[in-house]
Order: sequence, then structure tokens, then C-alpha cells
Amino acid sequence: MAPASSRDSLATTAAIALIAMCLVCFAHEGLGHGGACLALGGRVELLTASLFRCERTSPLIDAAGPLTNLLLGGLALILSARVPLSRPGPRLFLILVAAFSLFWEGGYLVQAMLLKDGDAYFAARDLLGEGPWWRAALGAAGAAIYGGALAATSRGLRALWPDLASARRVARAAWLAAVVGVAAAALLYQGAQASRGFHDAVSEIGLAALPLLLIPRGPSVASPDVSARLALSPATLALAAAVFVLFAATQGRGLGG
Repeated sequence: MAPASSRDSLATTAAIALIAMCLVCFAHEGLGHGGACLALGGRVELLTASLFRCERTSPLIDAAGPLTNLLLGGLALILSARVPLSRPGPRLFLILVAAFSLFWEGGYLVQAMLLKDGDAYFAARDLLGEGPWWRAALGAAGAAIYGGALAATSRGLRALWPDLASARRVARAAWLAAVVGVAAAALLYQGAQASRGFHDAVSEIGLAALPLLLIPRGPSVASPDVSARLALSPATLALAAAVFVLFAATQGRGLGG
């Protein structure tokens, strides 16, 4: 830990955010939807940063993407509290994984239930039939997830950076890096649904996580004269570059039989 006046490396912050974004997108589309498709004997017809299509349909495949991200986000949130404040890099990574996952899925649940569209809506409709009760319940659950993620992310950032200005600099740099990264990767896909894919990618990571531009707020949860210092880390920058190149070359460009 260092005095709150220490300047954090925005390059390291951006690198951590880029890795977190790639993991969250892979968890939803690749591990969630893709894993369920293969487990049910299907063949992946399309896999990008934000689009997925399996040769067979199943509510389990539809639900697997959101559920995987919810599990990932919840696990990251729990683990982030166990990482010492003296290790700001790993702790920030887990905070951002939780934020990107839970903002995405919480906001998406609300939108899906209102518009009657999307993975969660189709999965619930196929399993439960049409009905306003489950739409209201899932919409409320989405709002609760989003609100909980907002509070937890703000609290996690303030634990590392009690100084509000420092915490906001980190949060905004992380948001910008993730949005630029997912947009750049999505632009590589030139298939028939390229426009939709770009829109969805930017919405799921950027629009959903807009609170990162406004938080943290609230009282300090650590000593006000002590703050984490995120130093420039060439190893983290190199890892982020490798992860992003792999992500862009696979999900960015698009995979599928």
C-alpha cells in the first residue's frame, strides 16, 4: 500500500480490464453456450465475441451463457474479497470480472423480460410457457443482480483506493479499455450478422457497465490516508496482449462449421 497521492499505471489498469473482458465474453459465448451445445451433441455453427448459433436448439443451450456468467461473476466477487489489499492487480482483475459479468447479465435479464427477447427469455418461455409471473420475477432478479453488482463494485474499488479521484480514474480507464477492446475484436467479424454482432458486443460490455464511469461512491471502507498503487507491469501488459490476440483471432473473427 502507498500514499493516496501515488499515481497508478493506467496501462496496467487497461491491460487487466482487457483480460477480464476477454474472459467474460468467452465464458458467456464459448464456455456457456458452446459447451452446452457440444454437451448435447450439437455442432457450433457460429461463435463470435457476442453471437452464438448451434445446429440444434434447446432451452439449456439458451440458458447456459447467462448462467455461466452469473456463476463466474459470483465466484469472482467472493474471491476478490479474499485477495489481500497489498495485491491490487489480482484483486482489481476479480472485481472487474465480477462487474462485467454481473452488469451484463443483470441488465440483460431486465431487458430480455421487457422486450420478450434474448437467451433467458426464450429458455424460460420454452420451459415454463408464456406467462407474466416469471417475466416479472426474472426482471426483478435482474434488477437485484445489477444493483448488487453496482454496490459491490463500488465497495471493492473504494477498498483499494479510498481516495475517490484515484478510484474513479481506475474505473474509467478500465471501462474504456474494455469497450475499445471488445469493439476492436467485434469489428473483425465480417459475416452476415456483423452489424448486430458489433452492436451486441459494445452493449453487453460497454453500455451494461456504464456505472464504471460514475462509481465508486459512498463512504471509504479503508484508511483514508492509504491507497493501493498499481505499478506498471510489463508482464501484465504482455499477458493482456497475448490474451487479446488469441481472443480476436478466434471469437473476434468468428468460429463455426
